[in-house]
Amino acid sequence: MFEFVTARRVARYRQLRSLIILTIVVIAMFQDEPRPGLSGRGLALLAGIVFGGAAWTAMTLRFGAPRWQPYTIAASMLAGFELTLARPGGYGAVFALAGVTIACASLPLTTAAVLTGAGAVLLVVAHTIAGSPLESIVIWAGAMLLLFLLGNVRREREARAEQNELLAGEQAKAAALAERARLAREIHDVLAHSLSALSLQLETAAALLERDRAADAAVIVDRAGRLARDGLTETRRAVSALRGDPVPLPELLRELTADADFALLGEPRDVTAETGLALYRSAQEALTNVRKHAPGSSVDVRLEYGKTEIRLTVRNHGPAGPPTTGLSSGYGLTGLRERAELAGGAFAAGPSDDGWLVDVRMPG
Repeated sequence: MFEFVTARRVARYRQLRSLIILTIVVIAMFQDEPRPGLSGRGLALLAGIVFGGAAWTAMTLRFGAPRWQPYTIAASMLAGFELTLARPGGYGAVFALAGVTIACASLPLTTAAVLTGAGAVLLVVAHTIAGSPLESIVIWAGAMLLLFLLGNVRREREARAEQNELLAGEQAKAAALAERARLAREIHDVLAHSLSALSLQLETAAALLERDRAADAAVIVDRAGRLARDGLTETRRAVSALRGDPVPLPELLRELTADADFALLGEPRDVTAETGLALYRSAQEALTNVRKHAPGSSVDVRLEYGKTEIRLTVRNHGPAGPPTTGLSSGYGLTGLRERAELAGGAFAAGPSDDGWLVDVRMPG
């Protein structure tokens, strides 16, 4: 909407400028000798000014259907031809120059070129018939060709600017969609996982209460409370990451791997929230699936800070790991792979020699 209003204002400014130039030219022609009148050459000048002024106004304001635009431009050029014959060396040729300027701004390139060539020929003929010196002929014809070239340069520049605006709009739209997808992914990863686990625990507690097993139900409710608190913590972390706050990756992984073997290699450094969150979610998903599909197996978690990338590996030693679909948590290997690739990294998961391996590499 803003671009449309700006373009309309520019068009109105150009129309006003053109009409002001027409007014100045007409006033100057009435001050020059011989002056327009009702007889002889003066009548020819008056007729040319009226005809040319009407054509100039019509092509500037674009009266009528668009198909009439070439005809109003041609009429302005003919007026320039007639006025040059009636008063050689006067301002009549300006009507032809105005036609070239507006043709370059409003007509297809081929049509504008044909009209410019025809107008240049008419001016040359008019000056030749009127006996104008060669310098005048060259100057006016050259001025028409120069205006044609400048008009096409402006046309190309405006076309490029319009394309850049369209491209910027598409990029902004793509960025907005990507941000929506990111928000949706975080909400799904955090809330879907936490709420599904919490719902399962509460359903179990309700079933135990129906069987008068209050002590067992209390244990389950306590576990549900811990899940709710953990979910709230995860939500806060996700919100912090969405705000762009740095993710304290080593500290988070140490908390996450309390019952696993964790190794930190290299010098830790700050990474983008997207990178840190992708690595944290990958470790979280891998450990969740080890506990579900290979309970009791030993797990090694390794976080390595290299020169140009950060690598996370989670390896369990025992039964083969989970399939690549149908995982219990809300993240899923497919979602983790997409998350890593969107951040410029790579995600791999599959069987290893003695278990299951998750390998994530992120730039950083």
